Amino acid sequence: MTTSLKHISEQLPLEDTSDYRKLNKISFKTSNKTCIVIDDDPTGNQTVYDIPLLTQWELDTFINEFQKETPILFILTNSRSLSEEKSTEIYQEISKNILKASQLTNRNFTIISRSDSTLRGHFSEIEAIQKSGHYKDAITMFIPVMFEGGRVTVNDVHYICENDQLVPVNKTAFSTDHTFGYTHANLKSYIEEKTRKSTKADTVVSLDIESIRTLNIKSLTSKIHSIPPGKFCIINALNYNDLDKVTQALLQAEKSGKQILYRTSSSFVPSYIGLEPKPLLTPEAIIDSNNKNGGLTIVGSYVPKSSSQLKYVIENTSEKELIEIDVEVILSDKSKVYLALIISKIDETIGHGKDVIVYTSRKLIIGKSADSNINIASKVSQALVDLVTGIKERPKYLLAKGGITSHDLATKGLRMQRSKVLGQILPGVPVWGMGKETRFPGLPYIVFPGNVGNEKSLSEIIQKLS
Repeated sequence: MTTSLKHISEQLPLEDTSDYRKLNKISFKTSNKTCIVIDDDPTGNQTVYDIPLLTQWELDTFINEFQKETPILFILTNSRSLSEEKSTEIYQEISKNILKASQLTNRNFTIISRSDSTLRGHFSEIEAIQKSGHYKDAITMFIPVMFEGGRVTVNDVHYICENDQLVPVNKTAFSTDHTFGYTHANLKSYIEEKTRKSTKADTVVSLDIESIRTLNIKSLTSKIHSIPPGKFCIINALNYNDLDKVTQALLQAEKSGKQILYRTSSSFVPSYIGLEPKPLLTPEAIIDSNNKNGGLTIVGSYVPKSSSQLKYVIENTSEKELIEIDVEVILSDKSKVYLALIISKIDETIGHGKDVIVYTSRKLIIGKSADSNINIASKVSQALVDLVTGIKERPKYLLAKGGITSHDLATKGLRMQRSKVLGQILPGVPVWGMGKETRFPGLPYIVFPGNVGNEKSLSEIIQKLS
């Protein structure tokens, strides 16, 4: 059942429009600690800029960043593409290394476990972090709002807003994801479902929008302080005014000793560090005018939004080279020869200054279990990596559509270790500048999440960069 954003907004107190973002910036800076965003796929930096992105998490990596007093960094794990067992193993290793590096350098830290605004991902990653020992007395804030994509939470129910209509996420295609499906949009019930009932819905607390809008910071901070250790707390918010205000209370609670672990989507990160909004990047700021080659777009994501965006590109593109990758051939013993022919075609086309759009066939091939689905996805993603490692021509830009796709192309295809997010080309669509260790240093790399934008967004970016 849908409802309108306007109808719900009319029933709520007016939002507090004070500039809490500026206060958050001061509070975070004076805390003198490093915020580590452990991201389960590479799209969580879609709301920030000028922040380092790392694909390694050894002890020395954290020691180096703590010694440099890096205020914030992203660790890109791509754990959403892995089994729950492997994901847990990675998060335990990261948590252990962060804690040890903190002790060796005497630098404090905050961990944000960044995941999907449509609630897909391994919720067990929270427990893996908690078991590091550092967070045994912490409360866990669950904040999946992502306003750039219309994801909001009100009355503890998580919605996707499209054309002013609020659709509960369990009534969308995201809830039937073949690996991370779920049945509840009420976040208290969702937590019970994802913790396999080890956390009961009636034990989860929440901060409602009415309280956030009407209470002062001192009262909100007191409410946060009163939450018993070990509890989950849901934050309701319809916009950045709500989120920035409650985040100021969270920062004040931390300052006075409250231990808080965060499981959030991407809107929370700029609010927490007090990052001011930045205008969208222009093509002139992204593209090297000396590179006369064509651009390369690779679409691997299968979510319905990606498929509709791809369909629009195919139906409205005549001057671009379209190359479909047959997934059934990729999964067969003919894959190697098949890919070699495609690599040759890509090189020839972009070398003549023409853009290429490569996409996987849209027929979804499903295995017999969640792990077999992940295995199929990994094989397809590896084939796309082979395309990037195989091309000889440097594209004008590389656009990767989908979280798993963009991570694998960056880390395995371009061999990225430490890069930087430059900003966004469209709301929720980040652009990275590839580091000097990569295959094409300085290459503009566009990470287009599977579930962001409207039908025309992919076409809009490709046309903008032509």
